[in-house]
Amino acid sequence: MGLVKPVEWWSGWADTLGVIAILLGGIWVLVMLLGWAFSWKAGKLKDSELTRYQAETKQSIAEANKAESIASQQAAAANLELASLQSKMAPRRLTQEQQERLDSGVRPFAPQSASVWYGAGDKESENFSWDIAAALNAAGWKVFSPASTATLAQSGKAFGTIPRLQTGVVVTSNIDRASVKAADAVVEELSALGFDARKASTTGDRTEPLVVITVQARPDGPQGEQKLNAPGR
Repeated sequence: MGLVKPVEWWSGWADTLGVIAILLGGIWVLVMLLGWAFSWKAGKLKDSELTRYQAETKQSIAEANKAESIASQQAAAANLELASLQSKMAPRRLTQEQQERLDSGVRPFAPQSASVWYGAGDKESENFSWDIAAALNAAGWKVFSPASTATLAQSGKAFGTIPRLQTGVVVTSNIDRASVKAADAVVEELSALGFDARKASTTGDRTEPLVVITVQARPDGPQGEQKLNAPGR
């Protein structure tokens, strides 16, 4: 009879410990489930944020590329417009290659006499006249140094009755047959190089050989290589 109480006492504690163990196990399982659920939710949020960030990044890159493309197109258009403007305003000059081509074209007419003129105060025409004279001189022509002329416009006349000053290069000659052909050659060669050049409407009445080249004001629009390379030409 003395051994019954200790057994009952131990059995009661064992039951209590079992219940505690079950409760602790349940709590551990609950904690594990909560931890897994939190981790899963955090992963989903992380994936969602990553996807959103990637989408925003792609959109930003696309917008930046579009802006760059528009800027490039605007820059190209501005450069094209600037180049067009520069070609329309560039002074007439003969490069070394162009002088050599003019030299070759008129050499068969040497030793033709020629005078070259330009408008007083027109530096652009002056420089161009010296380029032409240099090419003719290299071709063996007897060329006088370029000189200036002054043309005074009439006043007191009704508008439209007085013609405007001419532009381009005007070439004339005396009636000497060789001079006429030489003048034609100068016009042909300058035109082939892209410069506005034409024969004068009248021919000198003297018989001595002479070609007269008058470099007038620069025409509007491209000249030289710019004219030859102009779109639609």
